[in-house]
Amino acid sequence: MRRGLIAILVVLVGWFVFKDLIYTSFIGRSDTIPPAPDFFYDDVWLERPSEDTDGGWVTPWGVDLFVVAPPSFHPAPAGLVAADAPDIHDSFKSFLSETGLQHSDLSLYAPSFRSPSPALTGKPRIEAINTSKTDIQDGFTRYLTVDNRDRGVVILIAPGAEEFVPAVVAALPSDDIFRERFGGIIVPASSAIESLDESVGACSNAFEACVLKVELGSEPSRKRWILPSLPHPKRTFIAGDSFIPALESRAAVLSEWLDANAVKPAEPFDSWAADEVVDVAPIRRPNQDEDISGDRGN
Repeated sequence: MRRGLIAILVVLVGWFVFKDLIYTSFIGRSDTIPPAPDFFYDDVWLERPSEDTDGGWVTPWGVDLFVVAPPSFHPAPAGLVAADAPDIHDSFKSFLSETGLQHSDLSLYAPSFRSPSPALTGKPRIEAINTSKTDIQDGFTRYLTVDNRDRGVVILIAPGAEEFVPAVVAALPSDDIFRERFGGIIVPASSAIESLDESVGACSNAFEACVLKVELGSEPSRKRWILPSLPHPKRTFIAGDSFIPALESRAAVLSEWLDANAVKPAEPFDSWAADEVVDVAPIRRPNQDEDISGDRGN
């Protein structure tokens, strides 16, 4: 009886000590390098409005929320997860659902990226994070040049995405026109990011601080103590009651300040030309009443 109890105890201790290592070895690794995302296509955006938003030339001045998403936490072989893989999209859906962002009226933009697998550790993970940074930076640049339409923009860093902050900060334009429309960066209250104010630089005069901490965080699943898990396991996102109001307030204050203080940009020609109806005078042959303006090749 006593020997049986000792054997069971040994098995249990061995399970808790080696379960994660065994599971990680079972998952394996992948040396495949997925192609860089082409942000022209919707499947490499975790979130993007389905229709063009009103540009900054419209009142009230629109404001976007650009979200830097967390890496994928779904089990996958050690390596890079493709930007269009369902895993990273599912991880982001969990973030939206658990924080309440999916029910907000904010215009959200979130580029996908080649994500490190939760099984990666050490130098391979650092290299994968650098690849993610490049993709996120490219996504932000694409947003600014194509999707922004002279709107205000506030950046939200999701829990777990703190490692990607330098890539976004490096891509921030330095010109006064952008900085006037820039509502700063919002980070989780639990974030350990230090000296971010200095690296972010100036933002709109609507705010005293360009970095805002909000009631947002994450915690590992409680089942990880019993079930096997990877080195970077699934986390549950937690948002306080003030989280969504803080985002909406930031966007509203920026919009009101821009309408009251900033010079409205001119509406681009291509935003209205397609809706204009141009009357064309009829074309007739000499001494004939027939309109031939629609004829081709005659």
